[in-house]
Amino acid sequence: MKNSIAALVLTVVICIFEVGVGLAEEAKKGIELSEWIDKISFSGDLRLRYDSTQKDPAPDRHRFRFRLRFGSEIDIDDLMVGIRFASGTGEQVSTNQSFDNLFGQKSLFIDRAYLLWKGLSWIRFTGGRMPNPFFTIFTTGMVWDDDINPEGFAEAISYKAGDNLDIFINLGQFVLDEDKTDNNDQFLFGQQVGIKTKLPKDIKLNMALAYYDAVNTRGGTFGQNEVQSGNSRVSSTDPTLLNDYNVLDLTVEFATAIRGLPLNIQGDYIKNLADTTTGEDIGYNAGFIIGKAGDPHTWEFAYFYKLIETDATLADIADSDFGEGGTNRKGHIIWAAYNPTKALQFKIRYIPTEVENSSLPPKNDDISRLFLDASIKF
Repeated sequence: MKNSIAALVLTVVICIFEVGVGLAEEAKKGIELSEWIDKISFSGDLRLRYDSTQKDPAPDRHRFRFRLRFGSEIDIDDLMVGIRFASGTGEQVSTNQSFDNLFGQKSLFIDRAYLLWKGLSWIRFTGGRMPNPFFTIFTTGMVWDDDINPEGFAEAISYKAGDNLDIFINLGQFVLDEDKTDNNDQFLFGQQVGIKTKLPKDIKLNMALAYYDAVNTRGGTFGQNEVQSGNSRVSSTDPTLLNDYNVLDLTVEFATAIRGLPLNIQGDYIKNLADTTTGEDIGYNAGFIIGKAGDPHTWEFAYFYKLIETDATLADIADSDFGEGGTNRKGHIIWAAYNPTKALQFKIRYIPTEVENSSLPPKNDDISRLFLDASIKF
């Protein structure tokens, strides 16, 4: 019996040894992988935030929140696959998640899933849930919240007209909502043309004119998770829209330096060209950023003033940090940021606002928000 057990043990040891030798030999040969495996890149960021909302006459609100995003880009010949996951609650304008619910686990959503064709140098085609394909800067937040990832198709055309002049055209065809019970599906068609120029003394001037045509908005909703204030609706409990939105957006950015400090001056003006029930159809946002927080031991300071009337644009995709998001609001935006390292940034932002037209929702509702952020990119 003892001899049988010894023989069995010896057999197992020999088998393990042979498997180990085989694995070692395979490791020497190398593992065959697809040729594009070395063209995969990963990136992400984590932001911790204190969000304080002072709302008159409602009680103040204080939230500790986080945002986690992690994604990958995969190059396969002339194609690129983009994937990103993000925290949040499924809103179209936010990937923030509050510390709440007795340590309950948090959700992770598909934030981006798109295919990009870049076979030619002058044109690109994108399909899926994609990064915003239009030229945007801070002031374009009147139309597009930073967290918006449109769903549909987009085309980007570029032409180099000279050493110091680039011309670009961006087009987008997006699905806003699909209704199975009728033919009232909502779409958004966007067209943008612009230039990027380099002037003497390292001065840069960028300009873009965009037109966004939202189809079938009047008499409908988007079935979204978050309804932001503003826009003319049936009632406070019925978010059905009363107007169409054909938004013209002019964007201007001027970049230079003063005594070695970067200075960025920018502004946006928007107007809804569709007839509205209120006549409240314009908005503007302008200001400056001095310095640039990015490299180690760099800082920036910014000031902007924004006014956006009730029906100037679609409230439900506009900046969600201005007041409680949406339209019919005016106020100041002030921030300062510092990077101790390239990856880590600390930022403080203060946004005092008031209702632009108090006869329209949300009526007398002054809101001031304070954000304290610590962000790291990886």
